[in-house]
Amino acid sequence: MYGKHFSSMYSGSMVGSGALIFAVMGYVVANMVPDKKVGAQVELNPKLLAAILGEPESDVSKAIDFLCSPDPHSRSKEAEGRRLVKLGEFDYRVVNGAKYRAIRDEEQRRESNRISQALSRARKRGLPLPGETAYVEALKAGDDAKANAVLEAYCNR
Repeated sequence: MYGKHFSSMYSGSMVGSGALIFAVMGYVVANMVPDKKVGAQVELNPKLLAAILGEPESDVSKAIDFLCSPDPHSRSKEAEGRRLVKLGEFDYRVVNGAKYRAIRDEEQRRESNRISQALSRARKRGLPLPGETAYVEALKAGDDAKANAVLEAYCNR
C-alpha cells in the first residue's frame, strides 16, 4: 500500500510529541485500508513495528496508546481528537482515514478531468490526439508491434 502524508500532520497538535509518534503515524497512513464499516482500518502489532522501526516494543506500544488517546487540541474533534480507535487485538480504526483518502481521490478525479477536457478540446479543433500520429505512422509502416505499444501506452495513462 501507499499513503499520502498531508503537511498538516506536521503542524498540528502532534508537534513536539516525538519522532516515534510520527513514525508510527506514517506507518498507519501507508498501511491503512478502506473499510466499509469503519472507514479506514490498520493492523498494528507492536512487536512487528518495533522490529521495523528499530525501537523498543514498549516505546512503540506507548506511541500507539498516545495515538489512541483523546487530544483536546486536535483540529478534528471526531472521537475526541483521537487518531486511532482500538477495535481488536491489533486492529485499529483510523479516525480520519476515509476523509483523507477522499481528498486524494478528489485530486485524482480533477487531474483525470483536466486530461479529458484537453483531449476533448483537441478533438474539436481537429488536432491529432496524443499518440495518434505515432500510432498511424506505425500502422502505415506495417510495424504492428510498435503500433500496439503506442496504443498500450496511451490507454494506460
